[in-house]
Amino acid sequence: MICLYGRLVLRPKGLVNLLKNKELYRHPSYFSEKEGLHKSPSKIFWEQVRQIIKYGCANAFYFPYGCDVKSLSECDEYINYLFFRNRRESLNFSNKVNCTCILRDKILFNIFANGIGISTPENELYTVNGQLFDFKTKKQLTVDELCQNNHDLFCKLVDGECGNGVFQLHIQQGKVFINGSPSTREELEKHFRQGRYIAQTVIKQHPLMSQLHPQSINSMRLITVRSLKEKNIHVFPSILRIGTGNSIVDNTSQGGLAVGVDLKTGRLKQYGFYKPQFGLKVDIHPDSHIRFDQFVIPHFKEAISQAVYFHSMLPGLHSVGWDIAIGQNGPVFIEGNDNWEINGPQICNGGLMQEFKELFYK
Repeated sequence: MICLYGRLVLRPKGLVNLLKNKELYRHPSYFSEKEGLHKSPSKIFWEQVRQIIKYGCANAFYFPYGCDVKSLSECDEYINYLFFRNRRESLNFSNKVNCTCILRDKILFNIFANGIGISTPENELYTVNGQLFDFKTKKQLTVDELCQNNHDLFCKLVDGECGNGVFQLHIQQGKVFINGSPSTREELEKHFRQGRYIAQTVIKQHPLMSQLHPQSINSMRLITVRSLKEKNIHVFPSILRIGTGNSIVDNTSQGGLAVGVDLKTGRLKQYGFYKPQFGLKVDIHPDSHIRFDQFVIPHFKEAISQAVYFHSMLPGLHSVGWDIAIGQNGPVFIEGNDNWEINGPQICNGGLMQEFKELFYK
């Protein structure tokens, strides 16, 4: 049934999409320094057709993966996104015990994490349908009452992803500032009516992490996987995300950079990568001018051990992508994602087909 669906629906749709989107085979190379290795647009086009025949869709990350300067055998080391997604979801939802609700609701995540001794940002407020609830007093309050005291809060949708809906709230002597700009109480109420929000204390990140980009909390996407063969938990190749410009978030979907991490040392790899719509790659941060491969993440081993421990407390989950900040005293777990993506780790660390086969199959 799946093969028939692929032949009749996925492959024709994939081919139409390829013909409509020239950026899938005509795009600036991320590896301009590799002179003489770049393939022609026509050759890239037919390699994308090969992807469609094999998987049902073109490779949206063809250029960030560097497939335009690599052999077909090297390109085959990169896991196709749809293939990966289907396997990830089948494993995370195949168990009788389903712990995904703990990860997908940021309130439940904090309660559970704190209960097992994992540090998280402190919950201050919860909003639903424009109503505000104070976690400390356990009472409902109005925006006017909120503005009677000074606050410095990081607000995000309870079920939000990719930095969407995130804003920083600063209240000083009754004056409201959203993302650093003067605002009004009416505007704040409008923000809170856009969905269920959780407002948390702003993380005070480690001074070294602030050196990279002080405007954003620069967090690791650290991935842990429960081996189907051995049943123990492994750390999968991971990344550090770093904000750029005036952005208060580090998400690559908002213009941030992703950099690979050496899992033995915590040292960053040579290049930081943008998503295609924001740029290509750099070896020095555009704002702080720090060279990536000279930077070592503080408390890195501690972050790994805590992520493995946290995952061990969630028996129904095969793999988790953890968002971990490094606070002044150690790791701070922002959230966990059962629906983590493979493209960032592969862009920054190379093709991960071998690791995928070892950990996602018996």
